[in-house]
Amino acid sequence: MRRRNFLAAGASAGAAFAALGATAAGTRAAAADPLPAPDGTSAGHGVPQTLVERSTADTSASGMVRPESGFDYVAVRPTGGRPGDAAIRFETPGGLTDWRDLHFHADGPDDRPRTPAALAPAPEGCTGYEIRAQGTDRARCAAMNMRDGGTVRMGGRPEGELYDDTGTDPRGGRLVRYRTRAGWGADESHRFDDGGNEIWPAAYSRVQAITVHHSAWPVGDDAASNVRAIYHLHAVENGWGDVGYHLLIDPEGTVYEGRWTGNALMPIFRGVPLPGQAEAVTAGHAFQFNTGNIGICLMGDFTDGMPTPRAQNSLVRTLHALCLITGVDPVEEIEYENPVNGRKAVQQGLSRHRDWLATECPGNTFAEEFDRVIRQRVARGLPRRPS
Repeated sequence: MRRRNFLAAGASAGAAFAALGATAAGTRAAAADPLPAPDGTSAGHGVPQTLVERSTADTSASGMVRPESGFDYVAVRPTGGRPGDAAIRFETPGGLTDWRDLHFHADGPDDRPRTPAALAPAPEGCTGYEIRAQGTDRARCAAMNMRDGGTVRMGGRPEGELYDDTGTDPRGGRLVRYRTRAGWGADESHRFDDGGNEIWPAAYSRVQAITVHHSAWPVGDDAASNVRAIYHLHAVENGWGDVGYHLLIDPEGTVYEGRWTGNALMPIFRGVPLPGQAEAVTAGHAFQFNTGNIGICLMGDFTDGMPTPRAQNSLVRTLHALCLITGVDPVEEIEYENPVNGRKAVQQGLSRHRDWLATECPGNTFAEEFDRVIRQRVARGLPRRPS
């Protein structure tokens, strides 16, 4: 039987990985250029509460849905399972837009039913939307207004950094800078039910694999707003209680902390991770294969196009860092086994969503480039396991 292979980084290397915390901020952050701050997401500031107007759309006949107030995104969840071809168009002061394809993700926590859902950004000033879909005649929709709600105050530092101080990384130690949940404006109340109970309590497992996704919809000018829309879709509309990805990356290459960990120092992990022993919080990005599987989402639709060079470079840096931190070999074949439900799969340590499940994710165009180029770029310069 094949066994997990881990990169030849010592335990002392893993111990040196840490996120930029309050005590380190005075030394490292002073020398680092700050991340671009999305509107209203600096520490101590607030973001608008997401306002939602829900409706049921008739997808089998023409039926324009006109929310009472402005909206920035539409979440679409078909009734009766995952539909065939589906599309959305918007009503604007200048007329109807062209139909835009909807790409449904049907993942989520392993212990809950799969939840097909899509998210579409709305054009500025639109007044309505219309859905058409094959295989279902109804869709539950939520028009999200990300601008006009009351202020949700943010606490905590807005950004952090992952470092390797051991000298094993050729970039001199700096690995990944990321925007924290407070930095992008996570409304932490979404993680709790009306009784104050956490909807999706954190559970942890040893990291076995890393998986790359795309969000499958365009990104607007305010990327942090897009992260909040994904969070609202997963946490509230789907009912998961949190976002299903560990990290997200926007077209400018900015990295965003995803799933809540309970670890104030760094995203993804419980405590300080050691290669071969790193434990990640379980997320909801690869149904039935979530435990011990880190999920990274590139924001955008790469069915027919490619991520920006900045996004690709940021993805490579992030994956390289995670391979150093966890010991996952991006080109090595592994025998993945979910320790909770027993599901098994033979994969490479660094995989695409489509390698686990029947999906086009991370987009037909980018999937080929990832398999041909990105994985090799990530592996370049990593310490190799002795043969």
